Amino acid sequence: MFGRCHRFVLLAAALLLPLSAEAQDDQLRVAAAVQSRSVYVGQQFLLQLQVQGTDRPDPVDVRPLERDFVVTEAGGGASNSTSVTIVDGRMARQVRRGYNFNYRLAARKPGEAVIPPLSVTSAGRSASTQPLRLMVLPPQENDDFRLRLSLSESRAYVGQPVTLTVVWHIGREVQEFSFTMPLLDDRRFEVLDPPGGARDASHPDVMEIRLGDRRAIARRGVGELGGRQYTVLRFEKVLVPRVAGSMTVPEGTVTFASPRPGPSRRRDPFDDFFGGSLFSEAFGRRELETLAIPSNRPRIEVLDLPSDGRPAGFNGWIGDFRLRAKAEPTSVEVGEPITLGLTVEGDGALHDAQFPALHEVPELSRDFSVPSEIGAGESREGGKVFTQTLRARHDRVAEIPPIELPYFDPDAGEYRIARSQPIALVVAPSRIVTAEDAEGLGVSAPRQLEVESREQGIAHNYVDASALQPMSGGWAARLRPLGPLPVALSVLAVPPLLLLAMQAARAAPGALRPIRLLVRSRRSRWKRPLARIDAEGGGPGEVAEAVLAALRDYLGYRIGAAGTEAAAWTFGDVERRLAALDPDGSRGLADAATLGALGDVFERCEAGTYAGAGPADATGRRRLVEDAAAVMDRLEEGWS
Repeated sequence: MFGRCHRFVLLAAALLLPLSAEAQDDQLRVAAAVQSRSVYVGQQFLLQLQVQGTDRPDPVDVRPLERDFVVTEAGGGASNSTSVTIVDGRMARQVRRGYNFNYRLAARKPGEAVIPPLSVTSAGRSASTQPLRLMVLPPQENDDFRLRLSLSESRAYVGQPVTLTVVWHIGREVQEFSFTMPLLDDRRFEVLDPPGGARDASHPDVMEIRLGDRRAIARRGVGELGGRQYTVLRFEKVLVPRVAGSMTVPEGTVTFASPRPGPSRRRDPFDDFFGGSLFSEAFGRRELETLAIPSNRPRIEVLDLPSDGRPAGFNGWIGDFRLRAKAEPTSVEVGEPITLGLTVEGDGALHDAQFPALHEVPELSRDFSVPSEIGAGESREGGKVFTQTLRARHDRVAEIPPIELPYFDPDAGEYRIARSQPIALVVAPSRIVTAEDAEGLGVSAPRQLEVESREQGIAHNYVDASALQPMSGGWAARLRPLGPLPVALSVLAVPPLLLLAMQAARAAPGALRPIRLLVRSRRSRWKRPLARIDAEGGGPGEVAEAVLAALRDYLGYRIGAAGTEAAAWTFGDVERRLAALDPDGSRGLADAATLGALGDVFERCEAGTYAGAGPADATGRRRLVEDAAAVMDRLEEGWS
């Protein structure tokens, strides 16, 4: 019984197997088809690549098309089909897999054009299309339509913005239009959008149109040409010449469909652009014809900017400009940030211009710390606003000097400079933050035994001098950490004796070596710490703090103060101690020039350490280290 059932199942499986069999065409083929074999210059038409044998082909390289056509991808997708056949009771299913690539093309010039063979690949297989020949017709003038190009300047300079205005005059109904503007693809010009072009994009008479790979904001209106009223579509682009020379603007084209002339009801030529008319379908549509209208070809002469009289800092501004400056706040301490706002107004490339680097202006960088970069600026109505942060280097700063903007005036044919008014400042010295400030105390710790809660800082508990343990025994008590007095004296005597023994073993000229070692050890108090400072990689505050620490350590060692005392010295502390060591100036420890240089280094270090106004770039930080080394050399000469 079991054997019979088993044979029945096997027989049924054998009979049903052909029902699910699939046949698939694995050969890869591709064909090209176009919407029309006769087109106008600039008229968009559809090219379709029909692939068979796969529904997952590789992307197609369409660069061979770009020499004669403007190419735009128009999507694509799988195109599979299934067929079922029954022969002698057996059913077979065959799946044909395919894919369609769609592109929109527009011919660049009239005459015979060829769509070259295009290759399609998939999983190691490849196939190519056959070439297709097209007839490209030149655009034709028509009394009902006109396309006009105009330039704001017929003579301009390299870098001077020139406005291209395109006006399409429309005398009857149009549909499915497209523009071809070869000038916008000319590499001799940089193409920009006019400022504020998208501001009225939501207006019912404003629409976005395509210009190949570009877009433009166009406005509908009414205009007159040759004594006839037209509906007009107008848009603008800004052209910035890159090279000098004379040229005739290439012909532009607008291609569109329009009903053939004949009796019809009156209607707005733009009905179809803005959603069509309620009666468009009710009364039927007339036969459409495809038209391509050429533009005129204006000329432009582009001149090089003159090299004579070009001011330093000229950054390519061309036009006629005015400059206003504003600063906030105007009452600060050394190192505190000041926001400088610069507003440029006038006629020129305000929307794409960069302000000259302020850190390269000597009059400004001498008294202020200025970042090496300035923001791109914010375009506003009638101008462009740039902001920069400044920090005063010392309290002798009384104003922000006039800021200059060099520019070239194309109407006058010469360079000029727009200047802002100076801005008065009140700069106070920056107060040194001491350890007592960090603890929240005043000048000194209060004498108190009880515990108090203080809101000013972290210093809570202090005791008076009664808590100190008296140490008697004079200088001998200082040696107790080394052991008994004889042992301590022996330990201290060993290094000098070894040094003398080494020197005795050398020739007579070596007798001066201990003195050299002593001088070297003094200089190493500041040379080694300065050499370890990373002026290239360290931050502004880090470098200033490290230089200040090395300076204080060296001066404390030379003047003879404890390290903890010297660690908080200001320049005033150092100046008073130097005066006490040499009250009548007989020793010549530091002359007026050396003191001035020392005070300048102290001021720059303190501004960077406590006010965040350290050198902004590696060059400034390296200069601070070099200036500190130079002033220490001069001090060492005074002591030697």
